[in-house]
Amino acid sequence: MKWLKNLLGGDSEESKPAPAPVAAPAPARTRAPDPAHAGMVDVLFYRWLAGITPNSGPSGDEKVLVVDLAYMTQQPLDEITLAPSRPAVFTPLLRSMRDSSVSGADLARQLSQDKELITEVLREANRPCHHPHYHANDPVTTVERATMLLGVNGLRMLVGRASLLPVIMSMHPGPFSQLSTPLLWRQCEKCALAASVLAPSVRANPVEAYFAGLLHNMGLIVAFRLLDQANTEASLPQSEEFVSALHAHARVLSVRIAEAWGFPDTVTSAIREAGDPDGAPLSHVVALADMLSRLRMLVDSAHFEEDDPFVVEGLDAAGLACFEELRNEDE
Repeated sequence: MKWLKNLLGGDSEESKPAPAPVAAPAPARTRAPDPAHAGMVDVLFYRWLAGITPNSGPSGDEKVLVVDLAYMTQQPLDEITLAPSRPAVFTPLLRSMRDSSVSGADLARQLSQDKELITEVLREANRPCHHPHYHANDPVTTVERATMLLGVNGLRMLVGRASLLPVIMSMHPGPFSQLSTPLLWRQCEKCALAASVLAPSVRANPVEAYFAGLLHNMGLIVAFRLLDQANTEASLPQSEEFVSALHAHARVLSVRIAEAWGFPDTVTSAIREAGDPDGAPLSHVVALADMLSRLRMLVDSAHFEEDDPFVVEGLDAAGLACFEELRNEDE
């Protein structure tokens, strides 16, 4: 009887109600990684940092070191001599983050007295990734032009990273931190980049996400310096329990450093709550960025292949794209 209905017009296109508009799919919201998987990434990354091999013997210092770490986190930050000092340039930098009316030109003028920082700004502005091919031979020679090219947010992130690097590298290292600090700093940079890339998925401020990622493992750098002083064995402890305790105490230190340096609550909370399923959306971003940056470094150091199931476990399209971007970030 369908032909009859068609003939009578019962199902004609004119008689059908207009189809409801189809809403565009919302972008995937970044979720914190699976805690068990992230924890195993932490273990493997730590063992790589510490130079632990299958032939490394057990350490009898594990319990003592955990007690020392806990004690250090309870001390006033200004009494923790192993902690880094705040870069002087962070004062105008943080002021610019709090005041949306501060322009890139204003920030550039405030930084104009620091020649080393200016050199780093110009070096970054002249990287090929910032230039279309037809401007490849047109070098950036002024801070003003660099600011126009990088934008105020790009300048904030660059200044924060560039001013913190010499502070970290000037911290007198011991046998373990001498090896771990450059690698940890590299991971901090990658974590910061990943966090800023993922931030829009939770409608977070990319600059705040960047600094949360950059400072997230600052406490781990300090913790390795303590291990240099307190460990008496030829190698560091390697048990999963020790690694978990180390990261927990290191995170407390990271939060305290970020608070003492004057970063906003959104940044300090994201560090504190990273990995907590009930944490703020930005904390999920930081947790995922931390795991991605660690996996990236393990892959780049030939511990895993790019497509190893352990590496890609739980990653959606956005996570995989971010992981790929970390590979290209030096270009």
